[in-house]
Amino acid sequence: MGESDYIATAAVFIVSDLKKSTQWYVDKLGFVAAELDWNETPALSVLRFGEAAIMLRQGNRKPLANRHHMPGEVIGDVYFWVRDLKEIELALQVGGVPVFAGPTRRAYGCIELMVTDPDDYLICFGKCPDVSIPAP
Repeated sequence: MGESDYIATAAVFIVSDLKKSTQWYVDKLGFVAAELDWNETPALSVLRFGEAAIMLRQGNRKPLANRHHMPGEVIGDVYFWVRDLKEIELALQVGGVPVFAGPTRRAYGCIELMVTDPDDYLICFGKCPDVSIPAP
């Protein structure tokens, strides 16, 4: 498989309330949701923000977020590399999203900001100088 065979990736989260979680990502983080017919009780929601994507799947019960499997460690469930962390921080403030941690400069050079979603998944936004992010 060559490098060009990979196009994109998306995290898949099992959520307790698909409609509520979808709306949170749209209202609080500015994602755009694929059109869904909520009268048909969909099982999957695909959300995009620029080149980034996340998928939400309705589950019978909610699994534990990564950090709960290793108590005392902060392990994110999804990591978004961003061009402008200040813009993300402002959007979170405007949306009333409480910050879990950060912004914090890490030893590996990234500045990170973390929030939790309605199902307690830890979402990390990182501005990393060594990561090449293609222009849109």
